[in-house]
Amino acid sequence: MSSGFQFRWTQHLLQGFGMPANDRFIRIAKNNRELSDVAFRLQTITTVDQIENLYWNLVYAYENVKVQQENLAFAQKTLSDTKKQVEIGTLAPIEVVRAQSTVASDQQTLTLALTDLQLEQLLMKNALSRTLVDPALADAEVIPTSTMEVPAQEPVVPTEDLVNAALSHRPDLAELRITLTNTDISNKAIRNALLPTVDLFAYYGGNGLGGNVSPYFVCSPANYQKNPEFCDGQFESFPNISYGNALNQLVNSTAPDKGAGITVNIPLRNRAAQATQVRSEFEYRQSQLRLQQLENQVRIEVRNAQFGVQQNRASVDSAQAAVDLARQSLDAEQKKYVLGASTSTAVLQYKSGLTAAEVTLVSAKAAYEKAQLELDRATGLLLDHANIEIADAVTGQVTHAISVPHAVQRPADQLPANAPQRQ
Repeated sequence: MSSGFQFRWTQHLLQGFGMPANDRFIRIAKNNRELSDVAFRLQTITTVDQIENLYWNLVYAYENVKVQQENLAFAQKTLSDTKKQVEIGTLAPIEVVRAQSTVASDQQTLTLALTDLQLEQLLMKNALSRTLVDPALADAEVIPTSTMEVPAQEPVVPTEDLVNAALSHRPDLAELRITLTNTDISNKAIRNALLPTVDLFAYYGGNGLGGNVSPYFVCSPANYQKNPEFCDGQFESFPNISYGNALNQLVNSTAPDKGAGITVNIPLRNRAAQATQVRSEFEYRQSQLRLQQLENQVRIEVRNAQFGVQQNRASVDSAQAAVDLARQSLDAEQKKYVLGASTSTAVLQYKSGLTAAEVTLVSAKAAYEKAQLELDRATGLLLDHANIEIADAVTGQVTHAISVPHAVQRPADQLPANAPQRQ
């Protein structure tokens, strides 16, 4: 029997030398794991953004219904008062017809507002539930327990600070940066593959031989007398070697095998590797260009979002001033009506003007809230401002209260009797 071993050590000196050429896939795998976390954060931001937009649409629809209900109640009361005055002869019967027309118009407007509210409630339930097959869920009302709040003084944040925050916190930018890093890692490994192969190697080994002497060995004691001419006049006696002794020969330098050297392999016109390297460089430059384009787009989005907040804040102030003016005009017209210097038609017209101004104010507030939401999304600070932790999003369990900016608890007297109270 025979045994043997060889220990061989090889070191790449050019192609395959260094960590970039050998830990490429490990580093890319780590970056891809981070990329998955960033993608999850982006999905969470998108979901929160969609839900908050749905909620502010619901709040607007709810507030609009309240305004239209108040307007209809006022029109119905005016119609009742007009009928009484017509009965006693202080007003012409035509005033009743005009008041009835106003009530019918207001009733139609309220119906439209109610259907819009039902639609927004349906959209919210669809976003929060898996299915609407359950009749109890389909018929349930969604009552917003928070309402819109516009700060008395708009905070002034420099645009450059908002842009810097967006460049640091936007998940889509982080995704492209990680992708660019992976491409750069691949480029280094691909460029290394263009180098010649120069390997330094060294080896050391040993051989061992063991077992019983073959009975056919011509110089054995049994065969010496028969064939003396093959053994130079003498015979040799070889002992039997055990398996353990044969293994011992591997390490006691009985039959060593050792050496060292250098192998060089220079490929001529390595077109395949060159094409791969050029394609990789193009991909890297394309990733750089996409990153630059996205950074420019982020800067534009942040500025547009900031402009949107400023414009909608101005719309809120203007709408509030219009509501104050319309309310004062209505009060003045009502006083004239009590003194007999005006008509119910004029009062209803002023009330319609007040209702339109209130609807415009509610719409402006909703647009302002969504503009603030868009600014938070554009800067990547939506989750931070809403006090939402990614760890809670991962587990699906909220461990602390969520704080939605510019939202306040709706007064209890503005909620239905069966509405739950938020703690």
